[in-house]
Amino acid sequence: MAAAAMVLESATEARQVERYTFTVRFPGTDFPPITVDEPAPTGANRGPNPARMLAASVAHCMSSTLYNCLERSHVPSLPVTTTVRVEVGRNARGRQRVVRLGLTIETAPLNEEDRPRFEHCVSTFEDFCTVSGAVREGIPIDTRVRRPGAGSGPAATA
Repeated sequence: MAAAAMVLESATEARQVERYTFTVRFPGTDFPPITVDEPAPTGANRGPNPARMLAASVAHCMSSTLYNCLERSHVPSLPVTTTVRVEVGRNARGRQRVVRLGLTIETAPLNEEDRPRFEHCVSTFEDFCTVSGAVREGIPIDTRVRRPGAGSGPAATA
């Protein structure tokens, strides 16, 4: 039996600036907005595209999850540097998809006496990463498309 979902609401808004350029904001926070775009020739390449944003989310989650385990295990690890290779391909229907993310995580040089605790963290940390776990398992995305002023009828769903 699956555990009950803990609801943590986190709003993110993307507002179109022009064509494929959007400003992403995080209401209720002091975080600065982020400009996202598509690479040329589709977009103007004014910011990272969705595949890079996905890679950044996975990179941060995996890095901070590994760091958390290492810190709790008293294994020096600063700085942690993660590089993500994004592979885009086509699915069976011919649609472009991120088909693979390849991560390389580097930490500070390891003291030999820390090796058992380091290896324990490396063998377990991925199971605790919220974002990469969701990507691996596949998450439902509930989509509604609304038109302001279109009345109270049902919204189109995808």
